[in-house]
Amino acid sequence: MYKGQEKKEASDGIIALVKETADGFGHLIAEHVKLARLELVADAKASGRKIAVIALIVPILFVGYALACVGLAMLLAPSLGASNAFFLVGGGHIVLGGLAIAIAASRLRRVHPLNETAQEVSRSVEAIAAVGAATNGASAPRLPAEGR
Repeated sequence: MYKGQEKKEASDGIIALVKETADGFGHLIAEHVKLARLELVADAKASGRKIAVIALIVPILFVGYALACVGLAMLLAPSLGASNAFFLVGGGHIVLGGLAIAIAASRLRRVHPLNETAQEVSRSVEAIAAVGAATNGASAPRLPAEGR
């Protein structure tokens, strides 16, 4: 075999590897975009449900406020029997409504959009860095197992 022919075959092999690597990288980016899209839809649905719960609880708070105002007005009136009942019911609505909104809002804060996508991108970067380190003569750590 001639020296020039060996160089040509080696360069053809390198070009094929570069194309394969570029195709694989493009596929990886496409999969990350798909994952991000799916995760955004799931996060939006979960957030929407929690916001809907808050929207259903807010009228309870308004009813409680109205009853508390009526109760306070009646408490100041000469007849104290009915006013104490209205004030108790209104105060109970305010306490329960405020507690329910606080619980729903704390659940809403626990949503971390694109959390899985960020983890997958980190894994991909680590895997690419490991391959890069291996090609530079350093020992590469094992790649994470798929299907985790």
